[in-house]
Amino acid sequence: MRRLITLAMLTVSNTAYAADAPGTVFVLNADDKSGITVICDPPVADVMNCHFTQMTVYKPDETQAETRIAKAADDMMKAPASEFGDCSKLAALTEGIESGKAPPDVPDKKGFEQNWIKEAPQAKADTIKLFKTMLAFCRSRDRKDAEALARASDELEGNTCKISNWTYLKTFSLNYSTKRWQSTVQNADSCGTIDYSEFSRPPELKDDYFWNYSAKTIVTNPNGKTLLGNACSETDQSDHQYVWQTGKFYANCRYIQVTP
Repeated sequence: MRRLITLAMLTVSNTAYAADAPGTVFVLNADDKSGITVICDPPVADVMNCHFTQMTVYKPDETQAETRIAKAADDMMKAPASEFGDCSKLAALTEGIESGKAPPDVPDKKGFEQNWIKEAPQAKADTIKLFKTMLAFCRSRDRKDAEALARASDELEGNTCKISNWTYLKTFSLNYSTKRWQSTVQNADSCGTIDYSEFSRPPELKDDYFWNYSAKTIVTNPNGKTLLGNACSETDQSDHQYVWQTGKFYANCRYIQVTP
């Protein structure tokens, strides 16, 4: 009899958890230019597995353009001339790009010219400008041309939005006191990082369907260094808030590049 009562209580509890748990969730972080779709399995007791699909748009910070350009120009002035190869070959390629006719060294001349015809006028202008500044610096190796090349390159990169899309799985446990579903993962790295995330109900809504999501990284060894040699204290530990109010965000992209 006691066993039957216990099973009945578990059944009621699991039903309560399922009613108070995320199912399919759509959330957006406009500041990070990132959106997430989450499909959560029905919880078993107080544990729930959720399948994430995250799409993020990355675009270089426009306010840092001059800093990037100055550094790139410095690096080019320090680089050996051999890195730019044969200037005469670069000149032939630049001439071919400007005329739309394949240069002698291009093996697939027909493919080159057909692809060039399909290019948008702005894309053609950007490419021609980049190669002309590259050729000018190859020939002169002076600071003025290095800055012109760095600026043309940054203008192209700065107007390119890189879109990444990946999937991952997270396991959440219900916090009874806060009624939030929480995930805590201790990573085996030199910084002792902990990945923490949670689902919470929007305080302004009573509908069970909507949820907010937040994620952050916690560094427990700020004095350590990453595999790349960076200080662990420089790791992003900010709280990334994703809200149920999905919509659109401004990105100002001239080019789109899909990345793995």
